[in-house]
Amino acid sequence: MDAHVPIARLVGSSLLAVIAAAALVLAALMAFAAWATGSQLTGWVADAGSAAVLIVAVLAVAYAGLAAYATWQTWHARPLGRMLGLAVAIIAVLAAGVTLLVGNASESTLPLYLAIGLGVATAIPMLLPDLTAP
Repeated sequence: MDAHVPIARLVGSSLLAVIAAAALVLAALMAFAAWATGSQLTGWVADAGSAAVLIVAVLAVAYAGLAAYATWQTWHARPLGRMLGLAVAIIAVLAAGVTLLVGNASESTLPLYLAIGLGVATAIPMLLPDLTAP
């Protein structure tokens, strides 16, 4: 690989890495939330609540893995990375947007707007052409 990396690829892969790291942090917090749910509730409610939160944690880990793989593929200028990166960005925008529209997110509207902005900012470099010489 040459020393000149296009700015769109650099920005896109960096933002994908930020999304992957954020998803891993979310998964760790969800694992703690599953423990807290199980310790505060009793009976089948504790089991069902812990299972639901653990499912979200596993999905966040899978999303982080997809974002990390897209980062790696994008950095190596492979078309698969751009497609996966665009999918990761769209998922970030849709997840935060649906939460804003459907959920009761009065105290977390700013982080959700930031997630939408991060998804849009990630989608833009994925849509720009890679201007490297063959």
